[in-house]
Amino acid sequence: MDASQESIKSVAEDLYKPIPTEIPPAIGWKEVLVEENEDPLVAIGPFSGNKYDRIFTSSIYFGERDDSPYGRDKLKGALITTFARREVADQLTTAERILPQGLHLIVMDAYRTLDVQQSLYTQYFEGLKKQHPDWDDDRLSEETQKFVSLPSTTPSRPSPHNTGGAIDVAIYKLPEEVEKRVSAINDRIGIIGEDESEVEEVYRLEMERIGLIAKNAKLLNFGTQWDFGGVEAALNYFEGLAQHKQLSREEEEARQNRRLLYNVMIKAGFEPYADEWWHYNSVQSQMGAMTSGKTRAGYGAIELSEEDWHHELMRRKHLHGTELLTRTPVQSLDKLGRHVLWLEMAQEAAQTIGDMKETSLPRAAIIEPPEKQAA
Repeated sequence: MDASQESIKSVAEDLYKPIPTEIPPAIGWKEVLVEENEDPLVAIGPFSGNKYDRIFTSSIYFGERDDSPYGRDKLKGALITTFARREVADQLTTAERILPQGLHLIVMDAYRTLDVQQSLYTQYFEGLKKQHPDWDDDRLSEETQKFVSLPSTTPSRPSPHNTGGAIDVAIYKLPEEVEKRVSAINDRIGIIGEDESEVEEVYRLEMERIGLIAKNAKLLNFGTQWDFGGVEAALNYFEGLAQHKQLSREEEEARQNRRLLYNVMIKAGFEPYADEWWHYNSVQSQMGAMTSGKTRAGYGAIELSEEDWHHELMRRKHLHGTELLTRTPVQSLDKLGRHVLWLEMAQEAAQTIGDMKETSLPRAAIIEPPEKQAA
């Protein structure tokens, strides 16, 4: 084996190092001092119009696609756009580059409004209350907060996702031919750049890329659904299980995939969260600062800017418009006058994708305590 092969082997092994059996606890994270550093929120994912547009996102809480167990408009305050602090978005692009060739990050959630936080917290809390009627509110809240933080409007104790410094991620892969086509699309968009004369081609390519990934992505096996609210979701669950039994093939596969995600995210600068394999924190968040040994956090609660809201409304209108165009006969566009050429192009792109909700991605879990934990 030559030096280059040794190097490749070493890098590969480095990405699959075991997850520590002891993950730094986040106990006391709310006491970490917050000194807001003004790092802005940025849009990531499709149509973000920036360098973060190649990170694929699927807005579970908005009900963007069929991988969501929630219907559209079922969770008040849910966003179709994934927003995160700019430094977090930069770290995500780093993580994407670290992944082995052919594997990619998918982001399910980042910045979260307090309305969504409240809905998720109440949902889990009430589920636990039904299972454990003998528990008092303090214990119910303590157990709930392992999976859903308490919504907070207190500046010194913001909810982690409401800071834009917490991220929920997984890894997917594409069939070889689809991977090649998506790569070619990325290259072409990179060449075109911001040439306004090529905006129609960029739009077609962006729509094609979205459809190819949404309908062909295969999520790696991590052992549970995303947002599963049980002990099996713990980051090092399979590391611990292996100390007591021989892992099945599926369990070993899940352990390896969790190791990969963990090592990639750590190398990109994130901090892990012990109770959820998909959740990682910026060191600028209170929770990330606590687990990394820092005494101050740079991210407090943050609200969407006017520009952010403008982008969010654009994404919603585009989604609804695209879904309408997939059902609109071509002849009907003639009645719309001078905009017909643009609409014909948009309709062609929409009908190429087909059903915008259709996806090959597995359905996420509703965040609630598993029935098997019932007393």
